[in-house]
Amino acid sequence: MNIKPCFLMLILLLTVTLTSFLQNSVAQDYTQIRLPDGATARLGKGTLSDVVYSPDGTRLAIAGNLGIWIYDVQSGGEIGLIAGRWGSIRSVSFSPDGQTLAATKHWNTIYLWDVDTGKVKNTITGDLGSPFSVAFSPDGQTLVSGGWYGGIYLWDVNTDLSKKKIVGRLGNVSTVFSVAFSPDGQTLASGIRDGTIGLWDVATGTLRHTLTGHTDPVYSVLFSPDGQTLASKSWDNTIRLWDVATGTLRHSFAGTLGLTHSVSFSPDGETLASGGGDNTIGLWDVNTGTLKKTLIGHSSVVHSVSFFHDGQTLVSGSWDRTVRLWDVGTGEVKKTVTGYSNSVHDVSFSPDGQILASGDSSGIIRLWDVNTFLPKYTLISASKHTVAGWNDVHSVSFSPDGQTLASGDIRGIICLWDVATGTLKHTLTGHWDSVHSVSFSPDGQTLASGSTDTTIRLWDVDTGEFKRTFINSDVDTGEFKRTFTNHEERVHDVSFSPDGQTLASGGGDNTIRLWDVDTGALKHTLKSTRRSIISQYSDSVYSVSFSPDGQTLASGSTDTIIYLWDVDTGTLKHTLGQAYAAHWSDVHNVAFSPDGQTLVSGSRDNTIGLWDVSTGTLKHIFTGHQDDVHSVAFSPDGQTLASGGTDTIYMWDTSTFVPVTEELTVDVNSDGIVNIQDLVHVAARMGQDVPIGGDPADVNGDGIINIQDLVQVANAIGN
Repeated sequence: MNIKPCFLMLILLLTVTLTSFLQNSVAQDYTQIRLPDGATARLGKGTLSDVVYSPDGTRLAIAGNLGIWIYDVQSGGEIGLIAGRWGSIRSVSFSPDGQTLAATKHWNTIYLWDVDTGKVKNTITGDLGSPFSVAFSPDGQTLVSGGWYGGIYLWDVNTDLSKKKIVGRLGNVSTVFSVAFSPDGQTLASGIRDGTIGLWDVATGTLRHTLTGHTDPVYSVLFSPDGQTLASKSWDNTIRLWDVATGTLRHSFAGTLGLTHSVSFSPDGETLASGGGDNTIGLWDVNTGTLKKTLIGHSSVVHSVSFFHDGQTLVSGSWDRTVRLWDVGTGEVKKTVTGYSNSVHDVSFSPDGQILASGDSSGIIRLWDVNTFLPKYTLISASKHTVAGWNDVHSVSFSPDGQTLASGDIRGIICLWDVATGTLKHTLTGHWDSVHSVSFSPDGQTLASGSTDTTIRLWDVDTGEFKRTFINSDVDTGEFKRTFTNHEERVHDVSFSPDGQTLASGGGDNTIRLWDVDTGALKHTLKSTRRSIISQYSDSVYSVSFSPDGQTLASGSTDTIIYLWDVDTGTLKHTLGQAYAAHWSDVHNVAFSPDGQTLVSGSRDNTIGLWDVSTGTLKHIFTGHQDDVHSVAFSPDGQTLASGGTDTIYMWDTSTFVPVTEELTVDVNSDGIVNIQDLVHVAARMGQDVPIGGDPADVNGDGIINIQDLVQVANAIGN
C-alpha cells in the first residue's frame, strides 16, 4: 500500500497557511489583498457559500472556497481575507464579542481565527463527522459543531478540548446539517438529514424533544431572539416555526418558497426572512405566518440570509455569485457585492497578451483586461440559455489573430465569440457529450475539439461546418468527410503542432495520439508504462502541449509525472517529477514558455511547477491556490503566468521566484530514510523564516519552511 499521500494529507490537516492580516478598516483592491508569494494579482474572489454580519454590524464575513472575505459595512469595500488550506468553507460564525471567527471545512477540521489579525487562534481536528455547521454559545466559551454520522460536538473554545459529545438522536446515526444555541445557552437545536429536529439540554446532553413534520433534510435551525420560537427550513419546501417549550408546531410556510435554503429572524423577532430555490427572499410575519413581502433581484438560488443588527437591512448570498444588501422597508437593493465566480476550468491569453479569457463551472466566460484586472466582457455559454443544470465551460482558446475566442462546454456545445464586441459568431453542435478542449490551427482556419464522447472533430472556423471527425469507429456515416479510429475513452485535450500538420490528443485511455491533420492517419500512439498509484480514477492523460519548435510534446496525467516525447519518433525523451519531487497528485495541465526553455505544470495538489526543459530539473513551485489547479498559461512575452483553479485565477511573475536548489535534501533528520519523521519535522516548523540553505527543514533552500518543503518530503517517502 502506498501511504505517502495519507501522510501528506494528515500533516496538511494539522497545518494552516494564513493568507491575511486585517490591519485596519480601510477598503482595499481585492485583486491585491494578501497575495501568495510570486503572485501579482488575483482575478475573482472564489465561490460564495455563507454570509454573516458581525455582532456590532460593522463587518460582513463572506465565506467560500478561497477563504473568508471581510468587508467594511459602511464603505462596502474588502478589508481583508482570512483563509486556511484544503477545501471550501461551509459555514462561518462570529463569536458574540465579534473578535473570533469559527469556520468549518472539509477533512474534519474547524478553524478559529482572530478577526483583527487574521491569525489562527485554534484548530480543532479529529473525528468530527466532517462538520457542516458551527455556532458559538451566547457567552462565547463553547463552540458546537454538527456533521456527518450524526455527531454533535461541544468544544471548549479556550482549551481546544471536547467538553462532551452528543451522539445522534436515539442512536439513529444521521447527518447533522445545522446547529444553534438558544439565547440563554441552555438548549441546543440540531437539524438532521432524516427530517427531524433535536432539542437538547446543553448541561446534561439529554434529548428534550424530537420535532417531526419535515419530510426532507433540515438544513437550517434558528432560535428567535427571545428563545421561545425555533425556525427550521427543509428541502421539503417548507419553513416551520416551533414552540421551544412544548415542541409543538406553530406555523408552516409553504407554496412560494422553492427549495428553502436559509432563514433569519429580525432583531425584534417579528419577521422571519427566508432565501429559496425560486431566487427570491420571503419576509414572513412570525405571529401570523403570513407573507409580508417578497424581495426579487437574484437570478439563482438564495442560499444565505442574515439581518443587520438594526433590523432595517438584510444581506443575502446567492448562487448567482452576488451578495446583496436590501432595504427591508422598501424591498430595494441598497448595494451589490460582486466578483465571485465558480470553479475556473481553463485560462488562455490573447496573442497580444492584453486579454485573459477564463471559463468556469457556471457556464460563464470572462475576458479580463490584463492591465486593469477588470473583466471587459462576461459571455454566457449557449447551453446555459437552453438547458437547465450543469453548464461548465471546460475550455477556452484564442484564434491566432486574436479576433475570435472558442469555448467548449459540458453540453457538447462550442461557441465562437467575437473578441472585440463580445458577441456570438457561431454555435457548433455535433458532440453529444462534454467538450473538454478546443484548439485553433496556426493559420486560424480550423478548430479542433476533443470530447467525452471519445471523438475529435475538426471545424471550419469561418463557416462553423464540420471538416473532419476522428471517432472510435471506422464506419463512414456520410455526415462527415472521413471517420477515423480514435481514443477508447474521453478525449481530455487536443493541440496543434506549430506547423499545423500534426494534431496531438490525450485521452482517458491513458494514451496520447498523434494525427496527420491532412489525411487523418494515426502517426503514433504514445503510452506511459507507469500507472497511477494515488488517483481514484483510471489513468488519464489530461494535457498535451507542443514545444514552440514542434519537436517535443509534453503531457500531464494522473500518474503525477510529466513526460516529454519526441514528436518525430514517438519515443520518450525525458520524465519530469521523479528525481525532483514536485506534484503528488494528478497533473491537470502543462504548457511551454514562448522560448521553449521552461515548462509549467498545474496539479490537483494545488501547486504549480516550473521546469527547465533542457535539464529536466525543477526550477520553482508556486503555491497559493487552495484547491485544484485546472489550467496554466504563459503570456506571449513569457513574463507572466496565469493559473485557473477551483478557487480563483492568479497572475504570477515568472522572473522573481527563488530557484529550487539542484540537490533536494529530503532526508531532513539525516537517518538514511525518508519517512513520517521527516514530514513531522518539517510540519512542526511551518512558516518559519530561516537562512537560505542553512536549515535541513528548508528542503528547497528558499529561506522559508512551507508547503513546498512538505510536498518535497512527502513525495520521497520510502526512499
